Amino acid sequence: MSSTQTHVLIRCSSCRTLNRVAKDKILVSPQCGECKNTLTFPVKPLDIGSSSFQKEVLDWAGAVLIDFWSPTCGYCLRLNPLLDELAYEKRGLLKIVKVNTAIEQSLAAGFQIRGVPALFLYQNGKKMGEMAGALPKKQLEEWVFKTVGV
Repeated sequence: MSSTQTHVLIRCSSCRTLNRVAKDKILVSPQCGECKNTLTFPVKPLDIGSSSFQKEVLDWAGAVLIDFWSPTCGYCLRLNPLLDELAYEKRGLLKIVKVNTAIEQSLAAGFQIRGVPALFLYQNGKKMGEMAGALPKKQLEEWVFKTVGV
């Protein structure tokens, strides 16, 4: 993805139509070109598991940051507020999802998670990058931008 890309793709939750939306129009309640409903997107991280992984990550038309975390991990707990901020600041451009490895052990095993936090970036259902450990917000933003352009 080019860092100069001016549009993002958002799938309508009502009619499932894929809509191309200008980045500078994301925050002005864009409407679906087909059914005219307001397009919605997450403004905070979503908790997902095996049953929702396909829909929330692989079928998502855009950038997704996956955070594999554990409630007993101090680094994970410190990363949570940064991910909350990033989800809000990048709303419409970057979806952030969280996988609790204590609950979703089979999903974590499928990703060969050996330690947490473990971060993965997907773009249009394809893995674009991965990172182990907690990063300061500035470095996290730089990694996301360098990897998926948002």
